[in-house]
Amino acid sequence: MQDPFLLDATASEPLTMEQEVEMQQSWRDDDRKCTFIILARDLLHARNTCDDSTQLDIPPPPSDKQVDGICVYPKLVVQTLHAMIGDINLFLSEDDEEVSEYLQNSNNKCQDGSVSNTPAIVQQAELDVMIARPSHRNKGLGAELALIMMHYGASVLKITRFFVKIKDTNASSLRLFRDKLGFSQCAYAECFGEYELERKCKSASEMVKWIENKWTLCGVKRSRLYDLHKCPLS
Repeated sequence: MQDPFLLDATASEPLTMEQEVEMQQSWRDDDRKCTFIILARDLLHARNTCDDSTQLDIPPPPSDKQVDGICVYPKLVVQTLHAMIGDINLFLSEDDEEVSEYLQNSNNKCQDGSVSNTPAIVQQAELDVMIARPSHRNKGLGAELALIMMHYGASVLKITRFFVKIKDTNASSLRLFRDKLGFSQCAYAECFGEYELERKCKSASEMVKWIENKWTLCGVKRSRLYDLHKCPLS
């Protein structure tokens, strides 16, 4: 990614191809990072009408088949390169506030002060979405993608807090998360000129209900919660 506008909006540094490959390999192997490439329907299936009744020509799924000990992948990247318009990511971590509250609860402490019945790790996730192609911005894709990713995070990963970090000059992202999706400001780093906005619920099931209500308000259809190969994500 070399576009100055995108580098500034995402607070990123320009990387060489070798650095990009190294970063993607590390993300692939990191259980705390979920990253998806965004493919535009109109570009992927330009010859089709792209309605629900159309039979689309879906590329074959990835394969682990090996030839002479070398893993061979299908031509999925080549087939879809023209349709790639951005990416969306979740970066998982513990919610320090929730963990601290749990540890301070006297009901969870033994007489010797140790903690009993330690819960599963409380998860939160930083949400990051980028629409790189100008032709596909301001079309409602950001809200649709954010809600789909959040639904996956809440229903499958049991995330109860999503947060975003947005530069104070990035007006479009602020409108998306603060005005359209209803995230609340929880911090501002003046030295970086960066807002932190969050959406937090008491439970993952409550988060799922909130997201599904937002689907209706934002006009996102539940039938779209499928990946390229029609495998349900949530």
